[in-house]
Amino acid sequence: MLNLILGRSGALSFAVTFVLSLFCLQGFAQNDITADADAAFDRGGYFEAAKDYQVAYAKLKGDLEEKGRVCFLIGECYRLGRALPASEEWYGRAIDLKWAADHPEVFQNYGLVLMGQGEFDDAVDQFQKFKSNGGDATVANSFISSCNNAAESLIVGDSRFVVEAVVMANSPSFDFALTFSDKRGEEVIFASSRSSSTGSGEDPITGESYMDLFSAEVDRKGKWSIPEPLGNTINSPSNEGGVTLDSKFKTLYFTRCLVDKGDNFPCDIYRSERVGTRWGAAEELPVLNRMEDDSSQVGQPTMTPDDAYMVFVSDMQGGQGGRDLWYIEWNDASSEWGSPMNMGPDVNSSSDEFFPHIRKNGDLYFASGRPGGMGGLDILKATWTGNGMTFEAPEFMEYPINTASDDFALVYHPKKEQGFLSSDRPESKGKDDIFSFEMPPLEFDYVPYVYDYDTGMPIAGATVTVTGNEGESVTGTSDDEGGVEDGRWEIGAESTYSVSISMDGYINAGDQFSTVGLSKSTNFIKEYLLREVVTNEDYPMPLVQYEFAKADLVVDEAVNSKDSLDYLVDLLDRNPKFVISLEAHTDTRGGNQANDALSQRRAETCVNYLVERGIETERLQPLGRGETMPLISDAEIAALATDEEREAAHQMNRRTVFRITSFDYVPE
Repeated sequence: MLNLILGRSGALSFAVTFVLSLFCLQGFAQNDITADADAAFDRGGYFEAAKDYQVAYAKLKGDLEEKGRVCFLIGECYRLGRALPASEEWYGRAIDLKWAADHPEVFQNYGLVLMGQGEFDDAVDQFQKFKSNGGDATVANSFISSCNNAAESLIVGDSRFVVEAVVMANSPSFDFALTFSDKRGEEVIFASSRSSSTGSGEDPITGESYMDLFSAEVDRKGKWSIPEPLGNTINSPSNEGGVTLDSKFKTLYFTRCLVDKGDNFPCDIYRSERVGTRWGAAEELPVLNRMEDDSSQVGQPTMTPDDAYMVFVSDMQGGQGGRDLWYIEWNDASSEWGSPMNMGPDVNSSSDEFFPHIRKNGDLYFASGRPGGMGGLDILKATWTGNGMTFEAPEFMEYPINTASDDFALVYHPKKEQGFLSSDRPESKGKDDIFSFEMPPLEFDYVPYVYDYDTGMPIAGATVTVTGNEGESVTGTSDDEGGVEDGRWEIGAESTYSVSISMDGYINAGDQFSTVGLSKSTNFIKEYLLREVVTNEDYPMPLVQYEFAKADLVVDEAVNSKDSLDYLVDLLDRNPKFVISLEAHTDTRGGNQANDALSQRRAETCVNYLVERGIETERLQPLGRGETMPLISDAEIAALATDEEREAAHQMNRRTVFRITSFDYVPE
């Protein structure tokens, strides 16, 4: 898009690409035929240069080397101007003319064009050719890795974000870099080159009108008013863009890049105060001393929520490479902004960084062409540490926030989990457009089914009660298929629920589930198996173990017998009329009398544990069964092949079970 609004430098995808492009331009002698085109390219006028190069190309006769160079530079103009399909043709011509044999950057930049259109496999082929023809293997491998990661993201990406083009705001021209201009998030300002812009000239970089700032209203249903230019106190015949406001929405800061008689001047940040419903005269914010530095670009400001810092983009000396994020701090004592400070290598990279935005929670969002993204410019998030201007390491946002196209200028709504970003992805109208994004609320469904434990058949008429952690409760009844559809469960995020399942003639069961910490919408499909109540029949329970030759419960890393007994506590709480016998069995080793006494003590240990947990003594009967009722006989154990198998069989005999002796207990 636009070199002068800093944000794009012709949409440079990676800093290394820019370096190589300049090298190519400066490394070959210019001639009279291409002099105008070379000059336009050198000053960033890619739209103008592409036209001049094509005129020159038609005049070149027989000089295959020069024709190859011109084809490559036409491809560069279209790539840097984001006319990616057009650039493919001219890179292909440069390759056909054998110019790429000595200039492998053709393959690299061809790969970037393919990557920017989501053609990842073809892009990898070009990056491989770049490497095999003498290109930097480290650079090639980073691009190949980016392609593979991007392709995988499209397949398995699990981001919950929903991104849609804002049809009512976008035009066939450039529309980008939106910000909110009121505390409710119902007014916005953005940059555009649409036909109603103030500047009547043609920008040689884009072939469009010069950029202006426009405002619009967005109602709560997302309907936009017709965008209107801010007026001549802000907009000028030059380029305006990259805008932010203070926390009170009274002061407007924006980027202006002066153009005078075809000469481009460095971009600067300007400020304007709100006067009623209008903006007052704009004045330059002296971020730099222009007497000492008359060439560095400054723009794309954003403010911290407390107005203490302004973050902006600049290519001034002292950065990490290319364009970096810098900041200045407000001094209350002097009522002045301090000197620029680079945000350092934890945020910046050797590539270019653009369009910072600081959310109300302090987190920083910005765009970068650094490797590791999906292609073109990608948006990164750096979480605020809570201290000054320090942030955690930036991370690329997932698809569909980032795509193979240029994605940048993300801003969050002041109060909602939604906002806007700018992109030239295929859904745009042909140039940069504004897209909305939102994080839909998590949705959780609870779907219970109730079956008979022994037969597996559905149980109709079972009652399922779901109780939330704040005490709210909803009840439903199972149908002929065992499902419960009439519960109208309202399952919320960050909540825990307990479930009670009851049916006459069956042992009541229970469950718990939680949405705490879940980042995806989830369907909780639960199947419950109810055991029919049969008196004087053994019911198995979780394993309870004891110390050797003792009645003490084993509690270690391998087994927790107390947790196993808690199963019975829960069962008896859910079935308050049950009276049970709790029976302990030993294996057949040792004497009958000793095993009888040992099993009785063990049964009593279990009963005592249940009483300590609040179960009435009258509902519990300890019974030691000794070794008289083994599940596996001594003969069967002796026939087993290994000591391990024999010991496991003995353990099955050392079991604890319970029987329901009655179900008519009435508490006193």
